[in-house]
Amino acid sequence: MNLTGSELGSGHQEFLAPQAFAAVLLQVLVSLRAELFLFCAAGVAYILLFSNRVPKKASRSSASKKAKLAEEESRDVSFSESAVPSNVVEAQAALQNAFEAGDHRKVQRCWSFLKGSTSNLETVSLASLVESMQRLGKEHPMILREVKLFLEKSAPETAMRSANELLESLGKRMDTPLMTRVRELLPSVAVVPNQRTYEIFVTAHFATRNFADVKQVMIEMEAAGVQPSVSIAVVAMKVALKQNSWEDAMQHFGRLKGSLKQANATCSTAPRHIITQLVELACKESKLSELIEHLYGISLGEEVFNVMLCECIRRRDGSLTGDVEKLAQDQGISFSEATYALLLRCRTGDPTRIQQIFEEVVSKGQEVTPDFAFSLLACCSQTHNSKLADRLLEYMKPKQVPVLSAFVRFYVEVEQLEKACDVYEQEILPQCSSSALLDARLQRTVMNAALRCGRSNLAKIFLESSPSDIAKHITMIRSYASAGNLTGAIEVFRSLQQSGAELNSIVYNTVIDACVECRDLETAEEWMKVTKEAGVADVVSYNTMIKAHLHQGNFSKARALMRQMQDEGLQPNRVTFNELINAMVVKGRSYEVAEIWNIVQEMRAAGVAPNQVTCSILLKNLQATSGNKEIRETLSLIKAIEEPMDEVLLSSVVEACVRIGKPEILADMLKQLRNSQSISITGSHTFGSLIKAYGRMQDMENVWRCWNEMRGRRISPSSITLGCMVEAVVSNSDTEAAYKLVKELREDEQCRGALNAVIYCSILKGFAREKKIDRAFAVHEEMCDRNIEMSSVSFNSLINACARCGRMDCVPQLLADMERHGIQPNVITYSTVLKGHCQMGDVKAAFAILKDMREKTNMKPDEIMYNSLLDGCAQSNMVEDGMRLLQQMLDEGVPPSSFTLSVLIKLMSRARKLDEAFRLVDELSRKHKLTLNVHVYTNLIHACVTNQALPRGLELLDEMVERWVQPENRTYACLIRGSLSQGQCVQAEKLLRAALGLNGAPEKLANRCAQVYNFDRALLNETLLDLVDRGFAQELAAPLIADIHQMKPHIHVDPATQRRVMSGMARRGSPQEWTAQSGKTGRSGKGYGKGADRFRQ
Repeated sequence: MNLTGSELGSGHQEFLAPQAFAAVLLQVLVSLRAELFLFCAAGVAYILLFSNRVPKKASRSSASKKAKLAEEESRDVSFSESAVPSNVVEAQAALQNAFEAGDHRKVQRCWSFLKGSTSNLETVSLASLVESMQRLGKEHPMILREVKLFLEKSAPETAMRSANELLESLGKRMDTPLMTRVRELLPSVAVVPNQRTYEIFVTAHFATRNFADVKQVMIEMEAAGVQPSVSIAVVAMKVALKQNSWEDAMQHFGRLKGSLKQANATCSTAPRHIITQLVELACKESKLSELIEHLYGISLGEEVFNVMLCECIRRRDGSLTGDVEKLAQDQGISFSEATYALLLRCRTGDPTRIQQIFEEVVSKGQEVTPDFAFSLLACCSQTHNSKLADRLLEYMKPKQVPVLSAFVRFYVEVEQLEKACDVYEQEILPQCSSSALLDARLQRTVMNAALRCGRSNLAKIFLESSPSDIAKHITMIRSYASAGNLTGAIEVFRSLQQSGAELNSIVYNTVIDACVECRDLETAEEWMKVTKEAGVADVVSYNTMIKAHLHQGNFSKARALMRQMQDEGLQPNRVTFNELINAMVVKGRSYEVAEIWNIVQEMRAAGVAPNQVTCSILLKNLQATSGNKEIRETLSLIKAIEEPMDEVLLSSVVEACVRIGKPEILADMLKQLRNSQSISITGSHTFGSLIKAYGRMQDMENVWRCWNEMRGRRISPSSITLGCMVEAVVSNSDTEAAYKLVKELREDEQCRGALNAVIYCSILKGFAREKKIDRAFAVHEEMCDRNIEMSSVSFNSLINACARCGRMDCVPQLLADMERHGIQPNVITYSTVLKGHCQMGDVKAAFAILKDMREKTNMKPDEIMYNSLLDGCAQSNMVEDGMRLLQQMLDEGVPPSSFTLSVLIKLMSRARKLDEAFRLVDELSRKHKLTLNVHVYTNLIHACVTNQALPRGLELLDEMVERWVQPENRTYACLIRGSLSQGQCVQAEKLLRAALGLNGAPEKLANRCAQVYNFDRALLNETLLDLVDRGFAQELAAPLIADIHQMKPHIHVDPATQRRVMSGMARRGSPQEWTAQSGKTGRSGKGYGKGADRFRQ
C-alpha cells in the first residue's frame, strides 16, 4: 500500500500523541511530588489513628429509638442483688452520696429502690434526682412521671418544699421549658403554688429577659391572692423600669413598701440602684414632684439627689427644688460640693437662698471646688451681687487660672473694672510668664477693662507681648472709640501699621467706625479715602459711612454712596437697605411712606430679600393713621420672609397690631401665633406684648394662659410686663383679680421688685371705674404703709373715684394729703374735681374751682376742663353760661375738639335750639378743621329725634355713610325708636335691615359702611316685639327673622321673641307662608306712617 508524504506525516502524529500526553503527565506529577507526599502521609495517619472507631449511624427509625430507650430504662432500673441497700435510710443516704460523687446511675438505682417502698421521702432531694436524670439524658415525659410519683409519695409540706427546690434548681440552669411543665403538673398532685413558687418563676423569667412572662406570673399571683414578696416587688419594679412604664413602676413601688412593712423590714433595705432608676424615670416622665411624696422614709444616696437637682435645673422649677431640699433635710443628707453646685444652679433667681447655701458651705468648712465657684459666680452675675463674689474670692483663695478668669469676667460684667484688673495683675499674671499663655477672650476682656478704667499700662502689656496681633489692636481701637478718644484709637492703628502686620479691611473699617462713633464725620471721610487707596474698601466700609450720613439726616449723600459702591462693583446688602429704611421711618416724614416701599422694591430688585430686621422696621412705621394698603403690604411681607419668626419680630408684630387699632387684624394674627409651634418665647417683654394684645381683644383665657406659661418657665416678669398684665385684667373689669395678683407677687421675692407706683395706680383706676371707692382707699392705705412712692397720678385716680361715686366730701382730705406729701395739684387734679362737681349737679362749685385755679396757680384750663364745665352747663340747662364759657375758651386759644361739639349739641338740644346746634357744629368744624366723627353725628341725630325732626336725622345718617363714618348701635337706636314712636314701622324695619346688612335696606344704606358688626341684641329683640305689638308680625317681623336665619345665622334672636312673632301671625297665616314671603316688605297698610315713602324700593 503506497502512502503519500502527507498521509505518512498524519499517521506519525497520531502515533506520537499518547507518548506526548504521558510525558506531560509525568512532568506534572514531578512538580506536585511534595503535595502528593503530604496527602498520602495524612491518609496513612488517619487510618492508623481512627481505624478502630466505627461512627454511629446518622439516622435511626422511630421503632429502633423506642427499643433503645426501653432497653436503657430496663438496664438502669435493674441492678444486682449485691447493690441493693438493706433499708430505706441507707438508700436515701446512698442516693445523696452518689449525687455528690457524680454517680448518676447509682442515684437512679437508689431511687428505684425508694419509690418501691412506702416510707416518707422527706430527706430525698427531688432537685438532685431530676438533675441526675437530666445528666443521663432522660426525656421530659419520663422525668415528669418520676416527679409526679415523688410528689404523690411525699407529705404536702414536703411536696411543696421539694417542688420549690426543684423549680429553683431549674431556674438557676434557666431550664424554663421544664419549669413550665413541672408547674403545670402541680395541680394534679394537689400542690398549690405559694409565694416562693411565684418568686422563683419571676426571677427566672427576668433572668431570661422575658418581661411578658413576668407580667403574666404577676397577674396569676394576684388572681391567686398571693401577696408578693420583697424580691418579687423588686423584680417587678425592674421590669417596669426596663420598659419605662411609670404607672407600673409606681404600683410595684407601693407594693414593695407594703411588703417591707409586712416583713417588719425598713424601706432602707430596698436596693438603692432601683430607687435611682425610679427617680430617673420620674424625671423623664415629668413626675418627680409626684414621686417625692413617696420617698419619705427611704434611705437615699447623694447620687439620687443629684439626679433630682439636675431635673430641677432642666425644668427651672423653684418649687420642685424646695421639695427636693425638704426631702434631703428629712433624710439628714450632708451635701458634697458637687451637690451644692447643682443646688446653686437650681436657685439662680433666689439671691437669699444662694446666700444661705454659701453660708452653709462656709460653716461646714468645706473646700470650694471650681464647679461650685463657677455656679456661684453665675448666680452672682444674674443678681449683680458683687459682695458675695468678694466673699467667695476671699474664702476660696483660688489659684487655678480658669477660676480666676471667671472672677475677672464677672467683675467686668458688673462694671467693677478696677477689681477685675487687680485680680489679673495680682493673681493671674504672676502664674503666667507671658500673657500669650492666656486665652484670647480673657486677654480682650482685661485689655478692654484696663482701657475703660484708665489703666493704659496694663493694656500696653498685651500689645507689647504680641505687637502684630490684629485682634488685640482692634479691641483697643474700639475701647478708645467708646471712651471718645479718637486720637488714641488712631495711634493704636499706627503702631499696628509700624509692626509690619498685614492690615486687612477689618482694621480699616474699625477705624472708620471709631470716627463715626466719635461723631467726626470729616475724619471718617478721610479714612474712607485711605481705605480706598489701600484697596480694602468693602461693603462694610460703605455701610458705615451710609449709616453716619443717615444719622446726620443727609439722605441724598447716603443715596450717592449707594450708587458709588455699585459703580465700584459692590452690591448693597441687607444692612445697607435696612439702615436706609430705618432712617426714613425714624424721621417720620409723611411723604416718605411711598418712598419707603420704593426702597423695599429696589431691595427686592437687587436680589436682596427682606429679613426679620426689615419687617421690624416697617412695623414701627404702622400707626393708627396708617392706610389699609400699607398694613396689608407689611403683613404680607412678614409672611413672605424665608426666615422663621423670632421672638423680637413676634413682639413687634403684636405691638403693631395693637397700635393700629384694627381688631380683626389683631385677632387673626393672634390666632396664627397661637397655632404656631416654631416660636419659642423666653423673654418677659414678648409675654407682655402678647398679654397686652389679648387684653385688648378681651380674651382673658389667653391672657392668663400667657401669664401662667411665663411663670411656669420661671421667667421673672419685668415692671413693664407686670404692668401689661395688671392693665389687661383691670381693663376687662376684674380689678379684684388684678389686686389679688399684686398681693401674690408681693410675697414672691423674685417679683417683689417689679411692683411700682404705676401698677398700683392701674389698680386705683380700675376700682374707680368700677365705683368701688372703699377698695380704692384700701389700696391707697397699702401704698402708704409700704412706702410706695406717691404721685399726682395716684391721687388723681382717687379723686376720680370720688367723682364717679359721688363722694366729693372726701376730696378735701385727699388734697390735704397731696400737700403733706409735697405733691402739687396739676391741671388734671383740678379738672377731675371740677368734673365731679358737675356730675353732682353743683355747677357753681365747679366754676369756683376754675376761679381758684386761676387765682392760686399759673396753670390755665385745658380743653378737657372746659368740656367738663360745658357738660355741666348742658346738664343744668345753663345755655347762656355755656355760651359765655365757649367764647372764653376760644378767646384763650384753647381749640375745641369733637367732644366739645358733642357737648354743645347736647346743650342746644336741651334748650330746643336745633338749628343753633347745626350752626355751631358747622362753624367750629370749618374754623378748626375738625372732622365729624360718629359721636358728633349720633348726638346730632339724637337732637333731631328729640326735637321732632326725624327726617333731618335720616339725612344725617345718609351723610354719615356717604362720608364713610360707620354708625354705631346708639345711632340706629335713636332712629329706630324715633320711627316706631311716630308709627313708621316700615322705616324702622328698613333701618334695622341696614344695620344688620340684610337685603331690603334703603339704597343709600346698602353698603358695608352702614352695617354695625356687633349689633345690640337687646335692640333687635325690642324692635321685633314692637313690630308685633303694632300688628306687623307677618308683614315685617317674620320675614326679617327669616332673612336673619338665612343671611346672618350668627345673630341670635331670642326664642321668646320668635314665639311672640309666630303667635302674632297665627291669625293670618302659618310660618311656612311668612317664610316664603321673606323680603316682601313694600306693602301699604296700617303703620306706614308719614315719610315712609323714602324707604320704599
